[in-house]
Amino acid sequence: FPTRRSSDLLVYLTFIIKQICADCQSKFPSEPLGYYWRDYEGEIPYDAVPGGTEKNSNPTYIGQAYIRIFELLPATISEGSAIATTSARHKTKQTDKNIKILCSHQPELLKWVSTTSTDRHLLTNCHLVVGGSERNQILHIGRVNYDGHTIIGKVFSYPPALKGLWIPYNRREVKFNSYEILTYNCK
Repeated sequence: FPTRRSSDLLVYLTFIIKQICADCQSKFPSEPLGYYWRDYEGEIPYDAVPGGTEKNSNPTYIGQAYIRIFELLPATISEGSAIATTSARHKTKQTDKNIKILCSHQPELLKWVSTTSTDRHLLTNCHLVVGGSERNQILHIGRVNYDGHTIIGKVFSYPPALKGLWIPYNRREVKFNSYEILTYNCK
């Protein structure tokens, strides 16, 4: 039989759980984010998110490529190409399989924010768009203007030796400490 003490405890626990759930809902909204990944099979969808430019000023798009051994990596997709270009372990990698393309029905909420390897952690009021994982780390999507291109790459947050933006360029990886990072609904 429940006692007065156990019923008081039950009321108290119910109150605490409701508070925790209310707090969780404010931090983790139940509504889906306004961006998503679609399978990519050679055609740029109408809602694809542009992320960079080629030397001829043609847009490039934000992709994601699964490459066995290297995990899921942010990539660049060029219009008219079925190939995604990314980088891993100091080399450029290309694939025409297991590719996704970033799309959005709210592109106005996606913004590029300038940052550096040492200041990236200060972006506390921003949702950083996750682009994949490598070496058991979450990667974010970054870009940089380099040699007449705006090139999409992956952002490592740690360890210090990897921290920064890494882009595929000329069959190798190039690292940058100043770059732009893709955010969603950044305030």
